[in-house]
Amino acid sequence: MNEPQYINNVTFIGASPSTSSSQLNPGSSGVNFNETNAYVIIPFAPGVTPIVDTVSVPNTNTNVNGIIVVITSSNGTVLFTQASPSETNTVDVFPVETFPENSTVTITFQTTDGLPPQNVTISIIACYTPSTATTVVTAGSIPPTATGSTPSLTISSTTSEVTQSTGKR
Repeated sequence: MNEPQYINNVTFIGASPSTSSSQLNPGSSGVNFNETNAYVIIPFAPGVTPIVDTVSVPNTNTNVNGIIVVITSSNGTVLFTQASPSETNTVDVFPVETFPENSTVTITFQTTDGLPPQNVTISIIACYTPSTATTVVTAGSIPPTATGSTPSLTISSTTSEVTQSTGKR
């Protein structure tokens, strides 16, 4: 659970063709884009339905001061769009529901200086539910009833006494 799932299979728009997905990982130096209207498209891991909590650009050594996050289904339907609050690079107001399997997230960058985004890393915090998860529903009485013999509880205690001598007789 505490193991990060690094971002893979990213499509970079406005970056050098030699740019790799690993450059987006937090803790790396980040991606330097060469176009001002740059963005990335990140597919969610196959076979899962994510519940997204936060998308951000955590690197503080960047000119990015805003992001727009768009989540799209596999058929191209836009499921979610949100811009980060003014002068921040974090979106954290996602619905508490799963996005469909094979969805993608597109992140567009706004910069402080109008130049291409520099030193960009991306953090996506999400819970992933396997798409083959099964919900089990059971029927019973409410409140639950206990059958069989009623257990008894026995409490015992031991007391110790300490006496103190004053040394006088």
